[in-house]
Amino acid sequence: MGDNSATEVRDLRTGEPVWRSYPSWVPDAHPLIAGVEVDVLVLGAGVSGALVAEAATAKGLSVAVIDRRAPAGGSTAASTALIQFELDTPLVRLVDEMGMQRAGRVWRRSFQAVQDLGTLVQRTGIPCDFAPQNAVYLAGNVLDPGELMRECEMRQSIGLPTKYLNRSDLRGLASIDREAALYSSGAAELNPVQLTGGLLQHAMLRGAQLYAPVNIAEVHPGSSSVALATSEGVEFVGRALVFATGYELADGIPRQGHKRTSTWAFATKPQPEALWPNRELIWEASDPYLYIRATADGRLMVGGEDEDIDDEQRRDALLAIKVEALQTKAKALFPALDVGAAFSWTGTFGESENGMPTIGAVPGMPNCYGVLGYGGNGITFAAMAAQMLVSELLGVSDPDRELFAFA
Repeated sequence: MGDNSATEVRDLRTGEPVWRSYPSWVPDAHPLIAGVEVDVLVLGAGVSGALVAEAATAKGLSVAVIDRRAPAGGSTAASTALIQFELDTPLVRLVDEMGMQRAGRVWRRSFQAVQDLGTLVQRTGIPCDFAPQNAVYLAGNVLDPGELMRECEMRQSIGLPTKYLNRSDLRGLASIDREAALYSSGAAELNPVQLTGGLLQHAMLRGAQLYAPVNIAEVHPGSSSVALATSEGVEFVGRALVFATGYELADGIPRQGHKRTSTWAFATKPQPEALWPNRELIWEASDPYLYIRATADGRLMVGGEDEDIDDEQRRDALLAIKVEALQTKAKALFPALDVGAAFSWTGTFGESENGMPTIGAVPGMPNCYGVLGYGGNGITFAAMAAQMLVSELLGVSDPDRELFAFA
């Protein structure tokens, strides 16, 4: 843990994420006062905490959101925001681990989470460049064309909108020269900083309180409530506490099955006329993998080259080298595009052993819940977590809770 802090203190990102170049509507935090008492305390004002706060206030629960940084000031700003239902672990691999019935439920729940997120943005009218999108999953060293065909058949068998593309199909679609790919509808793209700010604003309009920057030094779970104490001794009390602290884990949160890694990304200047026709989200079945999307104003955004590095200095030192590697890969896919980096950044990332998030009650900590959205679909997992946790807080058991619970 950090000095006098209930959670780890980490340098979550370095460089200049592209989202800082767009207008954002992050609300102002309240001044710190004593004696805050609410139904739900949310520790973390990134996209996960914002989704939980919006969902909880929509059900009439009183909420306080607390963060040591400004809202959306941590990992959220480093997200490339490819909103996909596809897990990092292919369905064929997850079936081998947990069986078709359970793996199918995981993938269908992830698909539904993306659709529900779209409905939420439409209902609230949050201006965050949300757009439904299709996704192209290229054959690679994790799934070759034959395995990709099996993956397609398995996805289709559980009702997911996926089709197989051969080399000719792929060339006709996006002028990409690869052996094969899967083409899926049901994905989306957005601006994560704008989404987070909009969600917090909607929650605050319903009475949610936002406190930042505030450092929580102590967490005291009890049989009927949870108390938090700041470094200055100010106390927050809630019937429940939701840890939405991302890659800065709190003391007491189980870490088995999860690890932190590093990731890198860059964005070009706008070049809308040069992009592939339908601007699908593109990623590959490879390790390390590459992923590509376009922004609303026509920038090329490229990320990946993930590596098992949990040291910020080593991560940061590789920024130029990793961006060059990403540029080379992007140029190989799209020779006509300008891959010059107008923005580049690196950040702490996380993975789970099976590509799934962990969501639910924290063992040994009464009335405490955690959101560990480790994996490439962090925003999708956060949307799923908000639904599941708010149901739990209202005393309604989510049908999929055991799939994502802490071990």
